[in-house]
Amino acid sequence: MLSDSMRVFITVADKKNFSKAAKALSLTQPAVSFQIQTLEQYYQTMLFDRVNRHVKLTAAGELLLDYAIHMNNLQAELERNMQQLTGHVKGELLIGASTTIGEYILPYVVGSFKQDYPDVNVTIQIMNTKEISSAVESKTFDLGIIEGPLEQSDVIEAHNFLEDELVLAIPSDHPFAKKESITLEELKELPYITREPGSGSRLIFEQALIDADIDIEDLNIVMELGSTTSIKSAIMGGLGVSTISKWAVQDLVKAGKVAALNVQGLTLKRSFHIILNQEKFHSEATGKFLDFLDVDNINKILEH
Repeated sequence: MLSDSMRVFITVADKKNFSKAAKALSLTQPAVSFQIQTLEQYYQTMLFDRVNRHVKLTAAGELLLDYAIHMNNLQAELERNMQQLTGHVKGELLIGASTTIGEYILPYVVGSFKQDYPDVNVTIQIMNTKEISSAVESKTFDLGIIEGPLEQSDVIEAHNFLEDELVLAIPSDHPFAKKESITLEELKELPYITREPGSGSRLIFEQALIDADIDIEDLNIVMELGSTTSIKSAIMGGLGVSTISKWAVQDLVKAGKVAALNVQGLTLKRSFHIILNQEKFHSEATGKFLDFLDVDNINKILEH
């Protein structure tokens, strides 16, 4: 196994910052510093030049990084080939996920996956699309599943995952609750709860309004909240309505606490994407999880 010190060294070299490396590794900064000092004492040389808050590899650090990456790839290749030979899949799987996916989809998917592969330890970190893309590009994450548009990258490849649709969630006792859809004029009269600026769901909704030649200021916005969970609570409390991912609101719809409607004239569909680093050697656990993410399989799990 690659030593803890070497894993920390690779991460610091990638992040060029001790505190960022500590955050990525879920360690304290003193713990990261200790691991680097351990390596420097062992090799009797400085591996990093400290410049303000950033660090830069020395010549010795550059040499060690080449070997460390090679050792890491060899270890991953050995683990994968051994697991293919024995049929026993184990290891760590670190996934970066956007909010809707990480909170409302992956818990069910990972729970089902663990039934087949109990010795794979899965960790989900919820971040925005830009942060996930950066972590996948730097090989910190094994894979990412995002709901926002992917920025251009030479090393990241994207694959379609699930289709999503924003629906208008309203209290189940509202007069419109028995409708399948409402008009834009009816929407304007409802107290609307919006997500914060920069939210993926808000961007989708605002673009749909623009395409329909509607200004968001024409809506009766009564509140701005920073999470889907808080919006769901506000809707159940009768404070207003909002457009939410169908996956995020399906639990309340099934429980009869909220109704989900379409808005005539608005296109509120988007695609989720799996992103991978083409240059990263993927473990057997990653390969099995990617196979598990078959759309038909996922739909069965989520509809169960």
